[in-house]
Amino acid sequence: MREIVKFILNNWVTVLPVAIIMFILPFVASKYLPNNQIILSMKQLFKVVLTNRINLFTIFVTVYITSLVFNMISAKLSFGEALFGSTYLVLGYGIMFWVGFIVCILVLDIVLFSFYKEPQYTTFKLAIEWILISSPFIYWLVRYNQWIFLVAVLAFLIGQYLRRPYILRILE
Repeated sequence: MREIVKFILNNWVTVLPVAIIMFILPFVASKYLPNNQIILSMKQLFKVVLTNRINLFTIFVTVYITSLVFNMISAKLSFGEALFGSTYLVLGYGIMFWVGFIVCILVLDIVLFSFYKEPQYTTFKLAIEWILISSPFIYWLVRYNQWIFLVAVLAFLIGQYLRRPYILRILE
C-alpha cells in the first residue's frame, strides 16, 4: 500500500490526467453508446464512487470542529491559534491519512460494487468497508491514545450511513 501511495505522489503529473480521463470516459461514452452494458455498468460504478464525497465531507467537518473545540477548551488556545492548529492538523498532518483513506475506499468501492450490484447487499458492503478502513484507526486510537481517531471512525460510520440511500438509488 505504501508503495502505491509513493508512486501516486511521485508521479502525480502523470497519474492525475490518466485518472481524470478514466473517470470521465464512461460518462462521455454512454452518450454515444447508450445501450452498451459495460459502459453503463462503469458509469454506475463511478456514480457509487462519487458518493464518497459524503464520507470525506463528514469526516473533515467532524474532525475539524472537534479539533477546534478541543484546542480552545482543553489546550486553552485563542480562537486564531485553535483555527490554525486545527487546519494544520486536518490538512497538513492529516494528509497522509487522507491519501490512504481515499485510496482504500476507492479500491474497496470498485471491488465491492463492481461484481454484485444487488441493492440488498449494500448495507453489508458498507459495513465491510467501514470495518476494513477503520481498523488501523482503532489500533492507533488504542496504541497512541489519540482520541481524534475515534472521532474520525465515528464520523466515517455516520458518513457510510448517510451514503447508503444514494447508493441504493444508483443501484436501482
